[in-house]
Amino acid sequence: MRIFSRIVAWIYVLTSLIVAFFCLALWSGRLSLEQLYIQRNLTIVGIIGTSLIILGLLWLLFIVEYLHKSRAISFDNPGGEVKVALSAIEDFIVKRVLAQIKAVKRMTTKAFATAKGLKLINRVVLWSDNEIPNTCGAIQDLIKKYLQDIVGVERISVIKVIVAGISTHIGEEEPKEEEPIIYE
Repeated sequence: MRIFSRIVAWIYVLTSLIVAFFCLALWSGRLSLEQLYIQRNLTIVGIIGTSLIILGLLWLLFIVEYLHKSRAISFDNPGGEVKVALSAIEDFIVKRVLAQIKAVKRMTTKAFATAKGLKLINRVVLWSDNEIPNTCGAIQDLIKKYLQDIVGVERISVIKVIVAGISTHIGEEEPKEEEPIIYE
């Protein structure tokens, strides 16, 4: 049913945009009224075309926003289906990595559900007094362990770490020493 709804929505959007551009072409004089045998006021046609374009674009924005917010992974439990929002996974990964790996100053994570499994792209800013390969490996191991043990994600396709910056401690606060949380 979801596929049918999406097909109908895309057909509606495309039809609305075609009609809207047709009305605007009439209004702007690109199409001749004699060719179409229409004897109406062009101002009304322009208003209708502009309104349809605005409504079509607003509808597309709402659809894209809904699809972005409803991103989730699901799995079956004995009690039924469980859905975990990708945004919840992203937020928790950032909090855990910042709390456990003192070499990370800032981090953002984007999660994507693909056919091969969960794909994570992590952008980090590291403190300058740490080894980048070891730190990135620790980040990847921590994320993989978290996803497999806590969330229950079995298939992880990629955990990519992009070092977006290296920060010095000069003029900034020192990283906090916190007790690491151990997953067992």
